[in-house]
Amino acid sequence: MPKPTTSLIAACIAAISINAASIARAGGEPKAGDGLIHVDPVRSADEAREVLEREGGEASRPKLMIGQKAPKLEIAKWVKGDSVTDFEKGRTYVVEFWATWCGPCVASMPHVSELQKKYADGVTFIGVNIWDREQDRNTREYVESMEDQIERVSNFVKEKGDTMAYTVAIEESGKMAEHWMMAAGQGGIPTAFIVDKAGKIAWIGHPMTLEKPLEQILKGEWDYKAAADEQLQAFESSYWRRHLMELLTNESTAERGYKVAYALLRTPLADDPNLLNSVAWTVLTSSRIPVRDLDLAMTYAKVACEKTDWKNPSVLDTLARAYYDKGDREKAIEMETKAVEFAEGTSMQDSLKETLEHYKKGD
Repeated sequence: MPKPTTSLIAACIAAISINAASIARAGGEPKAGDGLIHVDPVRSADEAREVLEREGGEASRPKLMIGQKAPKLEIAKWVKGDSVTDFEKGRTYVVEFWATWCGPCVASMPHVSELQKKYADGVTFIGVNIWDREQDRNTREYVESMEDQIERVSNFVKEKGDTMAYTVAIEESGKMAEHWMMAAGQGGIPTAFIVDKAGKIAWIGHPMTLEKPLEQILKGEWDYKAAADEQLQAFESSYWRRHLMELLTNESTAERGYKVAYALLRTPLADDPNLLNSVAWTVLTSSRIPVRDLDLAMTYAKVACEKTDWKNPSVLDTLARAYYDKGDREKAIEMETKAVEFAEGTSMQDSLKETLEHYKKGD
């Protein structure tokens, strides 16, 4: 197994200051035999580091990083616009990956078209179609010929007309998905890569957010190191989210998973209230979780509340659920009441009111 990256692990304890009361146990013992578990929190920097190093065997850095030379274009068919054989020095390129079945990809197309028009003098936008060839679910073999895919995608592009006012191509047999997307640790589309005038990858992200970095890259003001660090942190975050859920959804590895969860509180991931809230809510409610550590869920929810100044109704709702499941109905009502107050005027307020009434009745 490749060695884990060290940027996240090295950040244990020192990088983030977590309120001691939040890391401490929430109190109360789970009842035996009701699907609950209690795992002792990770209490030291050394213990956290050991846990993450042990579980981080697959968290190697992406093969394709910002600042490296862009891979070549491997195209089966140029569908619209002039073909691009190589990245011309002195010109900037945006390589955007999409599929016909991808709603967010389609929604991004007018924006990409506007940017191509705005930066026509110095930037070439290329929409590369990937993951669009139908496969058998069991064998993963293609059930559609390359010729049929080309015809189908070409018709799609023709129908879009000026909505896709930039160069469009179809990748050759999954090669660009492998050498660009997967190599850079990207698992979802739409995803865009900016290739600078020197032929290096300068930025990777959602096409709806590419204009600001594109402007800085064109002006020569782009911080490549900061962008690479951000890419690596996002890659590691994705790994730990996925690995944590893999452990927690299997009864034989659940205890390991909760240890990992406590260790992650000692890293920069503890600064992400959305992640904390998501994990807490999953532990509390998901049918995929065989055993639940209510103390861990409460700790995650408390830290998420602190990170959102105790004003986020969704996070407060999660904490209320944790209190209720632990048998503290009075505290659950208090938190849910706050959630209802901060949700005033939003679509979630009615649902939170129903939950509050449920807690009050204790049914």
